[in-house]
Amino acid sequence: MANKIYDAFEHVTADSRLKESTMQYLSDKRQKKTRRFALPVQRVLAAACILAVLLLGAGGYSWFLAPVSYVSIDVNPSVELALNKLDRVVSVTAYNKEGKELLEGMSLKGKKYTQAISLIVKSDVLRQYLTPAEDLVLTVASDSSRESSLMAGVGRCSSQIRHGCRSVSVDLDTAADAHSNGLSVGKYSAYLKLAQYDDSVTIDECKNMSMSQIHCRILAHEHSAGHGMESGSGHHGESTEQKPETNEAAQETQTSSAQPETGAREDGHQHNGCHGGH
Repeated sequence: MANKIYDAFEHVTADSRLKESTMQYLSDKRQKKTRRFALPVQRVLAAACILAVLLLGAGGYSWFLAPVSYVSIDVNPSVELALNKLDRVVSVTAYNKEGKELLEGMSLKGKKYTQAISLIVKSDVLRQYLTPAEDLVLTVASDSSRESSLMAGVGRCSSQIRHGCRSVSVDLDTAADAHSNGLSVGKYSAYLKLAQYDDSVTIDECKNMSMSQIHCRILAHEHSAGHGMESGSGHHGESTEQKPETNEAAQETQTSSAQPETGAREDGHQHNGCHGGH
């Protein structure tokens, strides 16, 4: 536009200073007019961008905080990590007083679940419970699309823990039942397995039991059922009826797929727990 103004004055006969000042005036006038119209457009675009960020931010924030899977760490302390779709911790819950003591002073939100597990199991508080007599169980609750990757991560954590531990998977329906009953997914899964043998056991009883105590009772029932089958049916007709139940109970209860347990010293570790502390 400035060139057009100067071209228009090229053939005008007048004092050069007058021509120059006139051209400058018209050029400035044009620029002010352009800025006057451009400014509202810029403001509108800026407002639109801010609105888009707010709308997307609200939805994105909600998406980021929504838990879609869970990992519980159970010994005597019982704690559980809620994970979002990025497998990062959005909340942490302690299900007993030992769990509250364990989590005190820990900052786990926003961390990758494997990092959170590592921090928990390496803490001085949890180390007090990692004796040969105790069971450490890591339990994953997720949908089938996430189960494999989460179990792989938990398995890597298990291999780095000097204390032998087991990893288990359950479905999200089991997790919902566990939470409604005030238990972590790991302890609730153990309760369900014990309840297969002993329908008199209550959730409140299991709340106050360590994982080792629950598993010792499970092993006692499995041992008793095994001896009953070996001794024959004869005059104990009920023993022959226990075989299907025993085989079914040998698997992890409520798993979303046939997921093998991982971790060192599974059988020996449970056996030692039955002879040791709480």
